[in-house]
Amino acid sequence: MKDLMSTREVAHMYQVTSAAVLNWIHTGKLKAYATPGGHYRVAREDLDAFAREYSPPPAPRSLPSDLRLLLVGADHDFFERLRNAVQFRWPLAQVEHACTEFEVGWWLARLRPGYIVIQPDRVSVDLLEHCRSLVGEGLHETSLVELGGNTDDGLGEWINQLGADRVSDKR
Repeated sequence: MKDLMSTREVAHMYQVTSAAVLNWIHTGKLKAYATPGGHYRVAREDLDAFAREYSPPPAPRSLPSDLRLLLVGADHDFFERLRNAVQFRWPLAQVEHACTEFEVGWWLARLRPGYIVIQPDRVSVDLLEHCRSLVGEGLHETSLVELGGNTDDGLGEWINQLGADRVSDKR
């Protein structure tokens, strides 16, 4: 089965509106499949072809904050809780979300996160191993944080530790 993404997911990746993605589809720039309900899905290889043929929008201006996190495999509610908790403490932190190996690679190249935060019990073994190998290769200055058990408790502890690490780094 093909790795399919919704127009909303594509829009989030390229930091454009869903209407812009629909425009790319309607003008024939981006190949998509219509669902029986009238929604569109984009295959990863079609998105790759689009990216090769058309220059994607420029990356957003870099933020003054150096804190960049990539959350892998969590549901949307948990992602929002993590983003809100981190941005409450560091308002300029950038927190993004990935659910597939493709998205992890894409965000790793674009965001250059300091941390990949993953919930091992909510992702496939392949995705977990993919993240471990990316961090283990040492090609990026990225640490892997594996949250376990009660994720909300682990999240609070991790954010507190992250705060302590950031204070000691600045001294």
